[in-house]
Amino acid sequence: MSALTEPLDDAQLTLLKVMAEPYLKSGQWPFWNYVERTMDHLGHDDAETVLKSLPVAGFKGSAGLTGPSYGLAWYDRVHLADDSRPALTAAAGLHAPELRHLFGDNFIAVLQYLVKHQQAVRPSPDQPDAAYITSDDFKRDHPAATEEFVAALPGIFEHEPVLRRGYQPWGTNPNGWRFQLHRWLKDYRNVDDLPAYVERVAEITTAANTITIPASLLPPASPVLGSGHSFRVGNTLLAGAPIVTGAIIPPTVAPVDEPKLYVNSGLRAELAAKQGKTKLSVDKLIQLLRELDDNYADGHAYSCHALLRAIIDHVPPILGHKSFEAAANNYTWTRTDKKYMARLLEFKTQADDVLHRHIRESVDVITMHDLPQAAALNALLRVCIDNL
Repeated sequence: MSALTEPLDDAQLTLLKVMAEPYLKSGQWPFWNYVERTMDHLGHDDAETVLKSLPVAGFKGSAGLTGPSYGLAWYDRVHLADDSRPALTAAAGLHAPELRHLFGDNFIAVLQYLVKHQQAVRPSPDQPDAAYITSDDFKRDHPAATEEFVAALPGIFEHEPVLRRGYQPWGTNPNGWRFQLHRWLKDYRNVDDLPAYVERVAEITTAANTITIPASLLPPASPVLGSGHSFRVGNTLLAGAPIVTGAIIPPTVAPVDEPKLYVNSGLRAELAAKQGKTKLSVDKLIQLLRELDDNYADGHAYSCHALLRAIIDHVPPILGHKSFEAAANNYTWTRTDKKYMARLLEFKTQADDVLHRHIRESVDVITMHDLPQAAALNALLRVCIDNL
């Protein structure tokens, strides 16, 4: 049984209720400042600790380990700002009666609908084109679905692993969306209720955090340690880890706290709210930010560098300039934001290294830790949103 299905304590259940009730009324998750103050009023004075105590399947970044993870909540683990909007995932519906109908019935019906259409796709040997379901398709096939529910689906997609990678904004309606019927949907073909969905996500997440070592690649038995060896992960010593044929051990990769977002979730929500309401289209910017967060959560350093470079080259017209260099040097920034822009301008050289350096004999040295501080990009986005 997954940790996601284990009973919660009173403080955890209260937190889910405090977050769920405003969402069900407005379709938006409440600001963290509201959650924190309400929890304090109800006798729980450390809401952040309660939030971070919610169960998670997969690695959370402890002991230097990293990997995909899925929990009851989705939030920025690095900086939980007052104006951020932490969200609950479908797994929270197992514990919060308020969310049971939304996630236990409606969400599973949507998932089954997408799976059914993915199975019905007939590929062409001559065309690699992807197949999609749009919000218009969904409304046509589900006439009883309310406009509010259809508009809320992108926010639900964004926090579910199998759905997050297929969703895109679509059409002239700011609430319009399309979903790519990708191959990973097949992993959910036999899921017919919320407990089965949560268990399946937990299984896939756990599997993604293990590596099977072929017997041919295993080291010989140590004369000192016998068939066991010790491994260092970060500064943590995992002593006596037995090595046997086909052994499964955690990956030893650079420590990154997972899952986390690079882009402030509140800014992304503000930007999404401007879709279809501005002279300049923000569709591409929204998608670039989504892909940046996806790759940041998965630890893909090269993709993050390329996407961040694309974003800072994409937004200068919002600031009245043709290039980021011109915007950084000539726009009227505050003193702090001017320093942030200098960091992003300096980063462009580093991104050029990632994108254009030729293959060589020595190992590349660019890692996730070389990305500029997220505050710099968030400062740029704050000004861009204010100018739209």
